[in-house]
Amino acid sequence: MKINVVAIRIWLITFGIILFSFIATTLFYGVFYSQQIKENFMNDFEEIIINVERLATADPLFLVENIESVNNLHSSIHFALSTEDTNRLGEEDWLYPFSNEVLETMENKPDITTQIDSSSDLMIRSDVDTGMNYRIPFVFRIQTTELDGEELALVSYADLSFLIAIERRMTYVITGLAVLQLLIAAYYYMYLKKNVSEPINAMTNIAFDFARDDFTHQLPISGRDDLSELAMAMNKMGHSLETNRTVVKQEKELLAHIMHSIETGILYYDADLTLLLSNPVGDLFLTQYQIEKANFSEDKEFVDLGKELHKATESNSPGHFTIEMEESYHDVTLLPLVDEKKNDLRGVLVSTKDLTKEHRLDKMRVDFINNVSHELRTPLVMVQGYSEAILDDVAESPDEKKEMATIIRDESQRMNRMVNEMLDLSRMEAGFIELQKTWVHLNQYMRNLLFRFDKMANEADVSLQLDIPKESVELLMDKDKIDQVFVNLINNAIRHTSMTEKDEKIVALQLFNEPQLNEVVMVVKDTGTGIPEEDVPYIFDRFFKVDKSRNNYAVNAKGTGIGLSLVKNIVEAHDGYIEVESKSGQGASFIIHLPVAEEEPMQENGP
Repeated sequence: MKINVVAIRIWLITFGIILFSFIATTLFYGVFYSQQIKENFMNDFEEIIINVERLATADPLFLVENIESVNNLHSSIHFALSTEDTNRLGEEDWLYPFSNEVLETMENKPDITTQIDSSSDLMIRSDVDTGMNYRIPFVFRIQTTELDGEELALVSYADLSFLIAIERRMTYVITGLAVLQLLIAAYYYMYLKKNVSEPINAMTNIAFDFARDDFTHQLPISGRDDLSELAMAMNKMGHSLETNRTVVKQEKELLAHIMHSIETGILYYDADLTLLLSNPVGDLFLTQYQIEKANFSEDKEFVDLGKELHKATESNSPGHFTIEMEESYHDVTLLPLVDEKKNDLRGVLVSTKDLTKEHRLDKMRVDFINNVSHELRTPLVMVQGYSEAILDDVAESPDEKKEMATIIRDESQRMNRMVNEMLDLSRMEAGFIELQKTWVHLNQYMRNLLFRFDKMANEADVSLQLDIPKESVELLMDKDKIDQVFVNLINNAIRHTSMTEKDEKIVALQLFNEPQLNEVVMVVKDTGTGIPEEDVPYIFDRFFKVDKSRNNYAVNAKGTGIGLSLVKNIVEAHDGYIEVESKSGQGASFIIHLPVAEEEPMQENGP
């Protein structure tokens, strides 16, 4: 069983004080008080004996006549009278002999029996005579006197044997008190164990339960003493801790949810710059940063996050900078956390925000403005130039004027088409798109597409191929909107295929009917320059242009970067989706998946 140290200490201190008092009292009685009593009795006995001896010297006759009365002065003082001829202790012809009991006592003391035969004055006091070592102190005196010419001897004897009985009784009393004290000590220990040790042990166990976040147990309360009030306080503390634990747990869960949900990366370093806390976005940033740092080359400027952290800890001032990686762009803020009271640095909070999309969008917007400016400037210059030529009668023949007017018309249509594409894209992204769906015979529709781009393909020295199934495939769709999709895709495919140095420059249109998947798949595939892998995820973004594959070709400067974004919005408006498969220098395949309507097609509708 667990023993409480406090209860043992209380018991030991209390028992030690009582034991010390008991031993001190006993020793005082045994050493000082008892000795003082003995000395007092010896002095009194000696005084009485001296007084009787004075009487014997002054009036021996009176003493002889009243010896019996004198012998009764004290029960422990004995007197005897003897003549000169009867000086032996055991002879019966004494004038007044000692009693047998006194004689037995005296015979046990050789000092008395030796000295009693001297017939001269004698004084023996055992407590002051250093040569005597008797347990029971005594006084023995012989006083000689004369009566009618005859020598008398007054023999006096007194001892303290009656104190032995008293000491024996005191020993019994002390032993009984010691036993009683032991019983009281045992009872006191049980009392402390029950009323102090057990409550403290219970409180200790409850405190450990509280430390383990276990608040199911409560302390029993009985009475109104200090321990009961302490138990009541601990119960209230348990309720408060449980409430605070619940609140802290909820706040911690909320904080964890926020940390995992926010788009801002969080990294928390302690004063030694050891990472203690992070969220998934922060971990992703740190991983990308470490990979980028491992591949860092000295000819490129790169921000060292470790140095920035050291700088923030040394100056205790916030820091702000941007880190531009190969495929991402991050805004980083460093916030040192300082204890206001001690002015000690607790750690550094690092927050990162991925601005890759915004950065890329800003770049695409700039490119878009440049592209649109270039795209509009060229036809505007041509329109302005040819219109001025007509007005100034530069063209002499009607055919030349007609040719100039045709160029003006074509450039105007080109500008109108660009403006319409931008307006269509804005309306689609805003959700304002209305589809005029009709049943379309896709086999014939794909043939017509091939014929429409045949002239453009021949001029670019590109071969067009068509791969369609033998069975008829019909689809409910908005023909005009799908035309926009294929005009963009086929135009891009011919343009990029014409830029390659390959012997075979092919653009293929493919049609697949997938009744198991309840969809129709249309593919525009080319053998052109292809798309770099790092740009594939962004080609459908608004204003995005794959500049890396176009910088070396003047023809690729054309385009606003909204064509593929418009394509994606039109396909998704038909509840379909588009995907791309491409590698740089190996061509590209744009795959369109459109769902098949459940209702039956109307036979009278054509392509």
